[in-house]
Amino acid sequence: MTQLDDAQNLALVTSDDEVDALNAGFYGAIRYPWPPFYFERLGDPRFWADMLDQDLGRRDRPVLPPGGARVWVAGCGTNQAVITALMFPGAQVLGTDLSDGSLEVAGRNARQLGVANLELRRESILQGGYRGEFDYVICTGVVHHTANPARTLGCLAAALRPAGVMQLMVYNRYHRTRSTAFQKAVRLLSGSDGYHYESELALARRFVHHYAGEGGVADWLAEYRDMPDAALADSLIQPVEHSYTVESLDRMAADAGLELLVPIPDPVDTAAGSFQWELEMGDPTLQRAYDALPDVRRWQVTNLLGQEDSPMLWFYLQRRDSPCPRRSTRELCDAFLDGRFAPARTTRQVHASGPDGAFRAAPDQEVPFPVWRGKGDPRRVFEAVEPWMPMRATLERLGIATDALPAVNRLRVLLASSAFPYLRAP
Repeated sequence: MTQLDDAQNLALVTSDDEVDALNAGFYGAIRYPWPPFYFERLGDPRFWADMLDQDLGRRDRPVLPPGGARVWVAGCGTNQAVITALMFPGAQVLGTDLSDGSLEVAGRNARQLGVANLELRRESILQGGYRGEFDYVICTGVVHHTANPARTLGCLAAALRPAGVMQLMVYNRYHRTRSTAFQKAVRLLSGSDGYHYESELALARRFVHHYAGEGGVADWLAEYRDMPDAALADSLIQPVEHSYTVESLDRMAADAGLELLVPIPDPVDTAAGSFQWELEMGDPTLQRAYDALPDVRRWQVTNLLGQEDSPMLWFYLQRRDSPCPRRSTRELCDAFLDGRFAPARTTRQVHASGPDGAFRAAPDQEVPFPVWRGKGDPRRVFEAVEPWMPMRATLERLGIATDALPAVNRLRVLLASSAFPYLRAP
């Protein structure tokens, strides 16, 4: 066992097998994430695959080619593999997890939804031994809970096909200072060198409902009062937790033979409006110095300046020897400006949870998708776009500058990305 005063929550890190056993027990107890109220299917089976290609500038070489595409959701929890199989019905999806309880929930939901392109297996990432098998690997919120994240990431990298892409999320160091400190405080108060879920959860609940200390900690804890136990436990008493900056994540990725491609706006950041990695500095000299940096260094500056307000570390990655050259943010923005787009249109069918907990299609819930929710310049562009006109010409006609990287990238993300799928290249 490592010393208790480590900088992160690593006191219980011993071996891969022991940490896997800790996580299997932990997530077996909390069933994380908690069940959604509904699942959805889109009428166009290629919709999300095409949006993934738009995110990466890969329209000429799809990440998930029609016929034979394989996806691995590593550490799938209760619902991520099911959601992924519904998003990519033309691909074969494998979901793996350490928790029998989580896999049981996922399997039950998949059967209720009639999902036929999903296989579930109980295994750790290290046990899989996959080599060059998957076009797309999804691993979000998992690597940072393993004994050796670098070794875990190496296993994920080895599983990619040469042109494959990975979606990865690890904790942002600046987001986790308070929660990591609290996790260790609970461990100390529990009076045990080991890990005891029930007693630590009881202590965390008492803090959330009764702690009267001064300062921001009491207000922060109060935010968990109405959250499900699964959310409270995952945030406040997780047994093992690493966290990263952009710089340390990039270094770990390089050691695994990977490179960062582009950030992914995640649901939490998009809801808060804090998903932008490209800063507007407010001073021409600062902006020139910032814009001149390579992508990863520029994102590290954003990480350092934003600290706890910087976006989550949620990125697409690929093998460094990929036959598909990495496109910089500048190149993605230039392709966006030179591209032609039309409003994205398909339908969404909702499968809602009934009183018995079963998910069933709601016949009256097949509705148009996506539903436009933008405002400001994105709304003006959306209303003015014509399939025959390059985006650059549309912006110039509207009097919107096309020479500022942060502004153009913001439009690219807010109009033509998986997070905001309003425009689609014909």
